[in-house]
Order: sequence, then C-alpha cells, then structure tokens
Amino acid sequence: MVAEPTASPDGPRALGSDEWPLLDHLVSTVFRPEMFHDYPQLFNASNRANLRVIREGDHLVTHVGFTVRPAVLLGTVITVGCIGAVATAPEARGRGLGSICVQDAFDHASASGVDLMLISGGRGLYTRVGCREVGVDHRFILEAGNAAGRATVARPGLALVPLTDVDIPALGAIHEREAVRFVRPREDWERAFDCGIVMNTPSDFWGVSDGAGIIAYVVIHHPDRIRHRKAEDGLFVRVVEHAGPRDAVAHALSALIDQYGAVCAEVHVGGHDSELARVLRHAGLHGVPEASSGTIRVIDFPRLMGKVRPLIAGRVGHALASRLVFEADERAGSARGGFSIGDGSRTIRVADHASLGPWLFGTPDGTHSGPEGDQSLAADLAPALPLPALWYGVNYV
Repeated sequence: MVAEPTASPDGPRALGSDEWPLLDHLVSTVFRPEMFHDYPQLFNASNRANLRVIREGDHLVTHVGFTVRPAVLLGTVITVGCIGAVATAPEARGRGLGSICVQDAFDHASASGVDLMLISGGRGLYTRVGCREVGVDHRFILEAGNAAGRATVARPGLALVPLTDVDIPALGAIHEREAVRFVRPREDWERAFDCGIVMNTPSDFWGVSDGAGIIAYVVIHHPDRIRHRKAEDGLFVRVVEHAGPRDAVAHALSALIDQYGAVCAEVHVGGHDSELARVLRHAGLHGVPEASSGTIRVIDFPRLMGKVRPLIAGRVGHALASRLVFEADERAGSARGGFSIGDGSRTIRVADHASLGPWLFGTPDGTHSGPEGDQSLAADLAPALPLPALWYGVNYV
C-alpha cells in the first residue's frame, strides 16, 4: 500500500541552516546514529547547499547529499560530485521521492559545474537513471604463505610507521603526485583522521619510511572491523588508498600481513596504474578484473569531453581531437537522451547514459555497447578510451 503524504512536500531544496537536527534524525533512522561523525566531508556547514532534502510538516523525509571536488585524470582536471547518505524515511517510501531528490542533486550538481558524478551504491534508484559500474581495474591478493611473492616485494631499508594528523603535509605531498586522484584540501585529511572512517569502515593509516622520511602511504580497513567478514576467514588486510613509489606500496602489503597476523593483503589497482600491476605480477600475483568503486554517471558530456580533449589528443593526435564536437540531446544533468560525437563529416551516437559511462571508462569484462554511426570514426577514437576511472579512498561519502 502506497503511503499518503501528511503535508505538502517542501523541496527538493538545500538543507536549511536550522534543519541539522532533522537531517540527523533522518539519516540516523535510515542508516545509523554515527552518520554525522562518520561522514564529516558530507555533513558540514560549508557543504549545506549540496545536502538536498524534501520536508513534509515537521520532518525531513528524503535526503540526497553530495560533495564537489576537482579530480585529476592523467593531467586533465575535471570536477566530480560524490553522492552519499541517500535516505527516505520509511513512512514516505513508495512515492518516488528518492528519485525526485536524486534528479534534483544531478541538476544542482550541473549548475555547480560538476562534470561527473560518483555514487556509492548500485541499487535501482541509480541504475534506472543510467548509473553504471565502470573501470578496467584489477584486485591483487598477496597470501601470507606466499614466501616467494613476499620475498620479491620486500625492500631492505623500508619500514612501516603509524601515521597521525601531524603527517598530513607529508601525505598531501605524496598524494598530489598521483596521476589519477581527487584534489584533496587539507580539511579532508583532517576530517579523515578525526573520524577514522574511510570507505565506510574504521581504518588505519600507515606510512612507508626509508629512514629519512615517509615516501609512501597506505590506508587500510582495520582487519577486525571489516564488514561482513566471517570469523573463519581469518584476518585480512584491505588497502583502500595508497600513494607513493609502487615498490614501497608493494612492500607494505607484506609488512602489513605481519603487522596484523593476517592471512593475506589485497589492493585495488587502477587500470592506469601499470607500474603497481607490473611490480605485483613480477611477484607472481595475478590480478582479478574489477570495477572501480560505486557507480558513475556523466553530468555534462560536452563539458567533460572538452576538458579531456588534451588527453584524447595525446592518444589519437591533435588534428582529430581538435575537430571533435561533443553534443548531448538533453540539458546537462538530465537522465534522458543520447550523445553525439562528430568530426565534421562523420558522426557517431551513444544511445543513453547507461551506454555512455561504460564506453568512456570501460568495464572489467570489456563488454559494453559501442557507438552507432560511422564506424571509421569509432575506430579512430578507440585508442583514446577508456578514460581512467576514479577510486574513492578518503573521498568516499
């Protein structure tokens, strides 16, 4: 039976400055009471305009929040929104309020200059509007009993050191040299250390020192606190963010197994990260194809593609890249319509959002719908794709 509204809906709109207690009640009811503590990047006064809500009477009944950060894709800077804490009160479900608020978030994100949205989930609320898993990434696992592999990644003179917020300047300097990353203000680091939660789980921060200073870092889910871990599986180390020289990161995998008495250590390796993949494969490890975290949807296709044009030029040449015209059938943020790419005499079409994300960023199994139209243009553009997919790490909300 569909619930009837108790009052005329107010919204979707930005959270009011006096509505923090109402939002706390909503997300605590739908999720858990610690939400404000666990997601300080999302739930803070400076981000209030991006906390989109619907109110009925004295209660907030729906919330869709997102953060906005720049991100670097191999030298290209784009603007990314990250959606999280999507909640509808139990008594208000079945009326489409979540879908209305999600679309409002996409519209507000578009007006805020967002090119691409990451969503920390893949339920029907998102897939119905074209959000999809993407990425040509891999997951590598180093077993505790793999003596040869552990010996191969071990580096004399390197040591694990626990990190605190005092180390933020060093971490920021290491992180900003990553080729694919979020551009992270100091406040995001401070909030991560303060709450101790990364990618929805209590986490530990470790550095790799060469004796003179920290040269790499890894953030891991605390093995005792990993969600859905079965006791009989034993402890395992899950790296949820890493940066720095890849041989130092690989060394950390083996050292963390000893640190926690774990049966294995696993790490997600982006499709762009051929160096870490090479180091781990040299140790005899075999990566399992895996998508990046969450799902994605392009918000403003022409703007996104305009920004990545230099990256495309590096892969297919300036002459072709400079001729390309990118168009969307509908306004930015809309869930409807398809997309066109032309170079004057040739045109290809991507049918919808569900096809666009996988075509641009790839999929683990390599199967996705290609564009229709002039296949000579599609073939000429093929070396430009996939674009690297972002991994959340500390930026998860």
